[in-house]
Amino acid sequence: MREERKKGKKKGIYTILMLICAVVFLFALYKVVDILMEYKQIDDFYDGAQEEYVDLDSQGRVNDILLSSLIAENSDVKGWIYIEDTEISYPILQGPNNQYYLYRAYNKQYLGAGSIFLESLNSPDFTDSHTIIFGHNMHNGSMFGQLDKFFDEEYRNDHSHVYIKLPDGTWNVYEIFAMYTAGIEDGTFVVFDENQTEYDNYLALIQEKNVYQSTQPPSDGERILTLSTCTEDSDDYKRNVIQAKFVENVEKITY
Repeated sequence: MREERKKGKKKGIYTILMLICAVVFLFALYKVVDILMEYKQIDDFYDGAQEEYVDLDSQGRVNDILLSSLIAENSDVKGWIYIEDTEISYPILQGPNNQYYLYRAYNKQYLGAGSIFLESLNSPDFTDSHTIIFGHNMHNGSMFGQLDKFFDEEYRNDHSHVYIKLPDGTWNVYEIFAMYTAGIEDGTFVVFDENQTEYDNYLALIQEKNVYQSTQPPSDGERILTLSTCTEDSDDYKRNVIQAKFVENVEKITY
């Protein structure tokens, strides 16, 4: 009898453990499916935007953006960012603060990936000495999830320009000159007036951190564009940063 009770207890323990394992497995499976469904929702949403607003050439590169149509839907749209041969091709939003479009799409509805958005303190016409654009580091490579690739020198050299379509129909062209990991309070994310001393001090700060020395840094007050995203380790106090200098404003992109 005593032996049977022991066996019964063991069987009960095993049953409980199996039930716990099953619950944990089902919860984990639910989370994985939930994440995959969210990524599909994000991809479907922005794929739809590409189809509706982006005109591609015969080689699949951006030829033009129907930006005026998008602005008519939401005046918070300030431009469109594009880097050739990457997933980076998105409208740029600007909200009343830097949290507004963190988890909102350009239609102002909730979306886990949010939007690519302009620093709320920046001028919306991209004429500031330093303009900052933020985006989530999505694990499927969407939004700014491909900025990590720019730490590879060969990749960076093959993707050296950033293009921003403006509401007036023209494009700003920027050349990448810096790449590094920054602290959120180390002076990287500042907006300043056209003050030469501030500008020179900021350039010195960049060059201390820059892991990319192949391109000449800006000079003579050339405007700086910063693209910022979270690091892969999700450190709340660090960001991966690409910085590019303004080259020219053109009517049409040439490759």
